[in-house]
Amino acid sequence: MKTFLAIFPTQSLIYFLICGAGILVFVFLIIIPTQKTSAELDKDIQRTGDRIEEQRILAPVFQSLLKRAKKKNQTELPSTPKAKLDRADISKVSENLQEMAFRHDLKIQDLNTDVTSAIGKSGYLRMRINLTGDFMNFRDFLVDLGTIPSLEIMEDMQIRAIEGSREFKLNIWLAQK
Repeated sequence: MKTFLAIFPTQSLIYFLICGAGILVFVFLIIIPTQKTSAELDKDIQRTGDRIEEQRILAPVFQSLLKRAKKKNQTELPSTPKAKLDRADISKVSENLQEMAFRHDLKIQDLNTDVTSAIGKSGYLRMRINLTGDFMNFRDFLVDLGTIPSLEIMEDMQIRAIEGSREFKLNIWLAQK
């Protein structure tokens, strides 16, 4: 130890220890907290960048929804004058329904006309329609169905999810002569 003190005088050693302690205090009180703060800021920057990217991706969707919201839609459905169906036109109704379904990209699974209502004197013809397809196309089909002059009542409507699309079951009543 005497050789060490002989090389470094006591006063120089004290200065050296004070400077070393100052450097350690500087590292522990300034540099390490700054690094922690810098790491937190990096995380905030990353989160903000992710949010900006998300907004950039969602901006076109928002713009299209905004255009739809600003577009003025008709508030009323198209109305057609009511007319009773002739017995000779019953087969044409089936053809018209098939054409409507085709026009709206729906597939008719089953189309039944209730024979007892066709023969009876009730003045109404009951039809059961089973369709498959997209819900928005079905909505358009219903609007188009409302333009049939002899349509009186949509009695029952069932919507069921099936693999890849939806299944729709309708019971409608048509006025007949």
